[in-house]
Amino acid sequence: HVLNGEDPSIDYFLKIPAKNRIIYSKKDFPPNIRLKLLGDFNLENAVAAYHAAKLLGIEFDAIKRALEKVEGVPGRLEFVKKEPFSIVVDYAHTPDALEKVYKTLGENLICVLGSAGGGRDKWKRPEMGKIADRFCKKIILTNEDPYDENPETILEDIERDIAQKSKLRKILDRKEAIREAIKSAQAGDTVIITGKGAEPWLMGPNV
Repeated sequence: HVLNGEDPSIDYFLKIPAKNRIIYSKKDFPPNIRLKLLGDFNLENAVAAYHAAKLLGIEFDAIKRALEKVEGVPGRLEFVKKEPFSIVVDYAHTPDALEKVYKTLGENLICVLGSAGGGRDKWKRPEMGKIADRFCKKIILTNEDPYDENPETILEDIERDIAQKSKLRKILDRKEAIREAIKSAQAGDTVIITGKGAEPWLMGPNV
């Protein structure tokens, strides 16, 4: 087992028997490996990969070369544009992932987000709205994967806990929502498109 000691669920995983077990944290990442990936979550993943490779008997120099070679992961904090403003896509589709992405990117965020339908994890919708309310200077709610649900109802669920309605827009057409976010961006802003940003299709009621 290669376990993240900073994971809130660590006690659960510690109860599972294992022949070998390593508990790691971000502090365990070797300082002489230069990681190019942004964000604490990428650092945590890199430490996990490092320890898993060690358990498999891979030599340090090979691990170092592999980790330093990674320029980015498609759809994970992927910068499409950096000047005069940034455009970033990330697959974040849970409250925890969304908060980590927003914290990593910092201020002046123009956030395009939605939530999947199909009756899955409805509890997370208002939570994601609440997080966007805290971190984003502009929020554009849009379609993601509605499946058999009414897309407008999904957006209403996300909107429920957004207190600052003045910075909120709802644009159901995803392409139009992204277009509007980019049009409104100024120098120093970051347009962050989460959820379906790395997938080229949608599942809707008519699919």
